[in-house]
Amino acid sequence: MTSSSSLMHPVRLRIVQSLLGVPDGLTTQQMYERLTDVPIATLYRHVSHLVEHRLIEVVGERQARGASERTYRIAPGFANPTAQELRSAGKGELLTMFTVFSSGLAKDFESYLVDETADLAEDRVNFAQAEFWATNEEVDAFLAALMQALRPLMANEPGDGRRQRKLTTVLIPHPQVGDGPTRGPVEH
Repeated sequence: MTSSSSLMHPVRLRIVQSLLGVPDGLTTQQMYERLTDVPIATLYRHVSHLVEHRLIEVVGERQARGASERTYRIAPGFANPTAQELRSAGKGELLTMFTVFSSGLAKDFESYLVDETADLAEDRVNFAQAEFWATNEEVDAFLAALMQALRPLMANEPGDGRRQRKLTTVLIPHPQVGDGPTRGPVEH
């Protein structure tokens, strides 16, 4: 019953974004404090829609001020799906998972841009695409080399002028259409 179209409404997408990286979840009131431009009644309506479509779930409930207060989180499998969850998901669920993932990436970038002193060149901000031809074995070797290069950086501790950074990768094969020319990196 999950549907990527459920995330196509801007308020619902912002609700999901507010829950990303919050494993214990948020109450509707806490979401309202983060999304101050969304009327509380509208927020409740969209939270109900996301629960109904199983994109978020109730993880706790308590009595507060004479009313029931629920805590919500992103449904398991949508924020960081496992390989098994990806294999067993239908096309609609896969698109929803990718939408949640990419909206989290957009949220991270927006959070970075909030800093008035942000300097993309100085901070080494980069996003690019590179198309290439490779066998599965060549892709596996590339990913292994990438992880080998990343491990020392991932072991670093804070300090010494270090700034925490996030590397996001998306590897998507093109549909099989023949052996056309390869395009080089495309900077964005």
